[in-house]
Amino acid sequence: MSTPMHNIHFIRCQGFCALLTLCAVLMGCATERPYEETLGKRGWTLILHPAKTNPQDQMAYAQQLLREGNKKGALKQFKALSVFWTGAPEAAPAQYEYAKLLEERGNLFKAFDEYQYLIEHYTGAFPFDDVLQRQFNIAFHLMTTKKGKFFLFPGFSAPERGVPLFEKIVANAPEWTRAPEAQYLIGQAYELSGQYELAVVAYMASEYRYPHSAFAEKSAFGKTQSLYLLAQENPNDDQARDEAWAAITLFQNTYPKSEFSPTIQEYRKTIFRQRARAAYNLAYYYDRIAKKPKAALIAYENLVKLFPDSDWTGLAQVRLEALKITVENTHDKNP
Repeated sequence: MSTPMHNIHFIRCQGFCALLTLCAVLMGCATERPYEETLGKRGWTLILHPAKTNPQDQMAYAQQLLREGNKKGALKQFKALSVFWTGAPEAAPAQYEYAKLLEERGNLFKAFDEYQYLIEHYTGAFPFDDVLQRQFNIAFHLMTTKKGKFFLFPGFSAPERGVPLFEKIVANAPEWTRAPEAQYLIGQAYELSGQYELAVVAYMASEYRYPHSAFAEKSAFGKTQSLYLLAQENPNDDQARDEAWAAITLFQNTYPKSEFSPTIQEYRKTIFRQRARAAYNLAYYYDRIAKKPKAALIAYENLVKLFPDSDWTGLAQVRLEALKITVENTHDKNP
């Protein structure tokens, strides 16, 4: 026979169980509540509207359109999802699909920017390496493909188009396996577009950021070649010529067995002749124009010493002998 105290305990247990059941029901209801956007829409959307009322159904609808081959419709609906429900779990996959469809349609600049938005706003919610590779492919295509093609007009090269894109890739993932190549291609894009000073800076960044990569030697060659071309563009610039000579010497010392050695050797011969010619011009100026025999004597002596096998060494030696006599006679007259 149960006691009053036993009945009280029984009633308390029943009440506690009922309370647990009520909490479970309430929690279940909470998990089933529809998604509510708290971050707000992304940008202006005057004509863009989602077909469904929640991100889950919107995602399913966009995917269905894609499976049915309606890529234009799928593109709009993926975009609508990422715009109207920016904080939903489906937003990142929708943004990814939207960018891929833009890329497939050939809207490459826009696709690159949408991949970039994915990287900047949805870290860890998408296949990072795949997105980087897609950005790389877009940048390389824009760098190497002519722009402005129309009917019979072949278009023109614009490699500099790839520069800001490769810069973003390196900034996105400086340790990525293709980051050294991306940095190298920045230098190459500048070089191909004739912006040699900027090419030198980019190639140097590649050398020092990634000294052990497969692109370190290529970057060193690109830097040297750019400095050489700068010297050819500015034949009267002694500093440009000296910087090219220093880069050539450094490259030969660092990469003595390089595949670029034959080209570097030709550059060296050209710069050597130009430096010798500049040295002769300086001596000639002191000799014939400024009429300063002592200064001319020193300049000719330097030429013979530094460039013993140049085309101007013979002329310098002839003048040296005459100037020695002139300087000695002047010294005798002015003891």
